[in-house]
Amino acid sequence: LLREKKQRQEEQARKEKEKAEKAEAKARAAKEKLEKGRVNPGEMFRTEQYSAWDGEGLPTHDKEGKPITQSQLKKLKKLQLAQDKLHKAYLQHISDLEIYFVWVLLSSGINAEYGDDKETLLREKKQRQEEQARKEKEKAEKAEAKARAAKEKLEKGRVNPGEMFRTEQYSAWDGEGLPTHDKEGKPITQSQLKKLKKLQLAQDKLHKAYLQHISDLEIYFVWVLLSSGINAEYGEGKGGEGGSEGQGC
Repeated sequence: LLREKKQRQEEQARKEKEKAEKAEAKARAAKEKLEKGRVNPGEMFRTEQYSAWDGEGLPTHDKEGKPITQSQLKKLKKLQLAQDKLHKAYLQHISDLEIYFVWVLLSSGINAEYGDDKETLLREKKQRQEEQARKEKEKAEKAEAKARAAKEKLEKGRVNPGEMFRTEQYSAWDGEGLPTHDKEGKPITQSQLKKLKKLQLAQDKLHKAYLQHISDLEIYFVWVLLSSGINAEYGEGKGGEGGSEGQGC
């Protein structure tokens, strides 16, 4: 009987120890997660590794001044979104601690700066929540406007600069697609030609950006196919015969 009692006690002690260790590990993981959330996602990439950033804190150029590629930007954006979740959880944790601390003060009869009215605490909490909601709405609207502008810019880039002036407004063009005569057959003046050349150069930049965007999408799509083991016309995935990395792309 005594031996069985001792065994039960030892088993109970073992279970309690395991439970305590799990709780400690969980608390440690939660603490580490909160510590990671201290960093503001808008500041996380403002390091010596980069030299320029956009309004959201995403790098636009590396430390040598070279533009960040679309594939790099996509990865950085993903990291920033993950950090944004951690940061929001951190801010919520701090807010909860502040509310609890003030509640303790009020419950203890210590009014501090809040007076004897507990409604002040609830009102201030609501104000913080409304301010947070307003900021998030503004951020979402800015992101939407930025995405819309980028889409419109890409759409403009569809037009080949060598074809942009081949309309009924003109009757003849040179080898670069610049008009030489208007629809009535009159020669284009030097001042008009200068303006048209300027427009064509601007369109050339847009078109190159559009083609780069399409190329990046194609490369990413092929990478997804290879990563998924779908050979299509690229061989048998990353490591198969005729399908090693680089050959398919």
